[in-house]
Formats: sequence, structure tokens, C-alpha cells
Amino acid sequence: MNTPMAFARIALLCHLVQALPLCAADPWPIVTRQGDALAEGSHVFRFFGLDAPNIQAHESQILPDHSNRFPDDYETRDMLDSLHRLGARATRTFALSVYSPADGGMPAYIAGRRQYNEQAFRCLDLVIARCHDYDVRLIVPFIASQSFGNVRGVDEFSTLSGKEKGSFWVDEQVKGDFRHFLDFVLNRRNTVNGILYKDDPAILAWQLGNEFDSYYLDRKLDPKVWIPRITEWSLEMAAHIRTIDRSHLIMEAGGDRDALIASPDIDVMSSHLYEYWNRLFGGPTDLSAGTRSAWALCRGKKPLIVDEFGLATVENNRALMRTIREEGITGGLLWSLRCHRRDGGFMVHNEGGTPINSYHFPGFGSGQEYQETQLLDLIRAEAFLIRGIAVPPVTPPGPAPILFAAQGGFTWRGSTGACYYAIERAPSADGPWVSCATGLQDSVVTNAKELEASGDSRPVPLWFDEAAAPGSTYFYRIRGFNSAGASGFSPVYQATKP
Repeated sequence: MNTPMAFARIALLCHLVQALPLCAADPWPIVTRQGDALAEGSHVFRFFGLDAPNIQAHESQILPDHSNRFPDDYETRDMLDSLHRLGARATRTFALSVYSPADGGMPAYIAGRRQYNEQAFRCLDLVIARCHDYDVRLIVPFIASQSFGNVRGVDEFSTLSGKEKGSFWVDEQVKGDFRHFLDFVLNRRNTVNGILYKDDPAILAWQLGNEFDSYYLDRKLDPKVWIPRITEWSLEMAAHIRTIDRSHLIMEAGGDRDALIASPDIDVMSSHLYEYWNRLFGGPTDLSAGTRSAWALCRGKKPLIVDEFGLATVENNRALMRTIREEGITGGLLWSLRCHRRDGGFMVHNEGGTPINSYHFPGFGSGQEYQETQLLDLIRAEAFLIRGIAVPPVTPPGPAPILFAAQGGFTWRGSTGACYYAIERAPSADGPWVSCATGLQDSVVTNAKELEASGDSRPVPLWFDEAAAPGSTYFYRIRGFNSAGASGFSPVYQATKP
């Protein structure tokens, strides 16, 4: 590692020019249910894609001042453009977060009893508005059954209402507070595009929550007691949503599946299928078999979306997607995609101590242990196949990257779709430019578990100029490449090595 350099930025006063997205067809109708299928106008709506659990809020690598808690426009566009390039016409956020003092003042969507964080919802406004630009529909789960750090869920919501844990499902005051939250969300007017949430076609479905069956399973509670409670709550809240939003689909999150299928207010059934967790806890590891079992209950009655699947081999995932496509199931979302980070590299996340990290588009060698590139290529192929259209050519990466200092080296704000980068150096801002590094990648996740455990929120250095002479000043620029071509050059960056 070279001696830390003193850096000074130049040419960063210009605005970042974003890559031009392919816009959705006009008009863009709200997706509706037709029997056990979904329809986009007169066409069947089917999809493959990936979950985007930090598109509405980052849950890790948060700076001490929380200033990067909510994704900015660059990160939002990077996520949606990645999905668009993969052929994904839908994605899913994670549950909207609930404030907890255990998170050290971390801002959340639900800030207090009947109090909502405007900064957070402006981030969701941006996500929903940008979905129109990239032809991506959004599934939004309202609340988590779990108590994940920096997310929190139903128990913390009960605490904000001054009630004990478990009261979320049965206490009339807590349910009234949650209906207040639903009213706020559904009736919100987007500050970016001016459309009421309840009228916005970017919303594919409102999901009642995330994995409600985990509530009693994780806490080892009696399912004979809790399944009826969760089911009754779900039916009551779905009926309430329907009084406000008569247009959008409503998706369940757990409970008595027969009762949920029978409900006129529930439109879409969901299923989560994971090879790793099923193997760990003794469940079935054949994802196709799990899909067929779920579809057997829904076929002819309600659409099914496998809204989380994965932590599996390419072969297991391929068989699952083939089953979804051939059986007429609406679609599925691989868990999960993380975006580029605004101050360099990617957001990283390790899946519960497994060998598997989140996926970074378009796939990198650092993810080879969990077959990242092969899986993303498979998703892209299946995403177009399920729609009955040919896979289009790859397009060049964009926007132009931006170079930064990072812990004595360099990092950069990446170009969506770039497989690698090349850096050039010159004695002046006008050149002459010579290549000093190529084949550089900005996905560094081999230490994801350690990064998350340490709480280190600093950007990871991706390259060091070992050849720079001490005391010399150089000028640098970088651009990204893939099989279709190159991005533009970054603004020129000046650095002096002490």
C-alpha cells in the first residue's frame, strides 16, 4: 500500500449527467387482476427480476450523521437502470421502517405514533417517480413482522402506540394507529411527480407486510393461536385499503392461505423460497417443488408471485424460473440486488452469515463463490423469455463515473452496467493522457461480513497509484466498459502524493 496522498478535487462543479433511460409506454395503465393472472391493459403482465430491499432506505454502511440513510437520485437511478437492463419489469422494496431507540437515532419512515418522516417519504416519492422512467413496477410491503436493526417492525409499532409486544394484531388502538398510517401512505401526493400514491401506476401492489408467518415462527409461539389473529388482521386491513384505493392490487404476507385466497380484498398470493434456509432448518430444498405446491392452492383462483427466492445454485434457480414460466405463474424476484454507492463502490450486504452476499449488476469476479454473474445472466434471459420477446443487445454503461479519494487511494462513483474500468493519468488537466490501470472492478464484497460487523461506513479504496512519485501532482480520469462500449470520461481529478 502506498503512502496516503493528499487530494484536491477539480472539475467537480459540473452536474452529473445521468444516463438516459428507456421510458415506459404511454399510457402506462395500472396493473389489474384477471382471474389467476395479472393484466397490463389488454396484455398479460409477467416478470422476473430482483428484490431491491435498500431502494427506499439503506440498512447498513450508514454514515455517523445518517446523511446517506436514504438513497439519493444517483443511487435510485442506478438501481432502477440495473433492473431495466436486466429486463425486470417489477421489483420489491423492503418494509417501511419503524423508529426504535435501539437504532441510535436512525431516521425511519414511521417516526412516532401517527408521525411520519417527511425526508423518508420524499425518498419513496423519488423511487416511485423514477419507476416511470425505467418501466419498473413496485411492490411495497408496509411493515415487517421481524425486528431487524435499522428497520424494525410490528413490535416496535406497538411500542410507539404505548402497547405491549403482540398487541399489533389484536389491540383496537394499535390497529387504529396502523389504519392512520395506511391512510397517510395511500393518500400521499408525490412531491416529485404530483400523483397521489393511490393513483400512481408505478405501484404494482401494496403488500400488507413482510413474512407475517415469521412472527410466530421466530418467537416460537403457538401457530394455532397466532395464525387466526394474523389472518383476521390481514383481512381487516385489506378491506380498509380497498375503501381508499380501489385500483391497486393488494398482496398478502402470511396467515391462513385458504382464507386469504377466498377474500375479495386480497388480489395476489406470495411465496418465499430459499434453498439455504430450508437446508439449514430441514425443509424442502427443491425450489420448483415448493413453487408447484404454492401454485396448486392458487391456480384458477388468485395470481401467485414468488416475491423472494434464491440463496440457491444456478441449477435450482433455473428450475424454479422454468416452473414459474411454464406453469403460468405471474413471476418471481431473486433476493437481492444492491446499488452503487454515491461515494464509491457498491452497497454491500451479507445474507445472515451465509456464503452469499447481495448481487451487484452486471456481475463480478468477487461474487463468483455464489455464481453472481451466471445468476444475473440467467435472470436477464428469463426476464425476456417470460414476456415472449427476444433478449436485446447489451447497451454501453452510463453515466460517466466520478473519481474520489478513499483512505489513501482512489474509489469512484460507478457507471451502471460497467464490467470494468480504466484509469488514465496526465501531468496536466489537458494531457497528454496515458493508461495507468485497466480491468479494475468496483464490486469488493469478499469482506462484506467483516465490513458489516465493523460498522465501518467509509468507502472502500479500489485502486492505489503505486507508480506515482512522492511529491508529484498528477491528473486522473476514469471510464467504465462493457461488451457494448464505454461510458464517458469522469471529470478530471487532481492528486498530489506526499
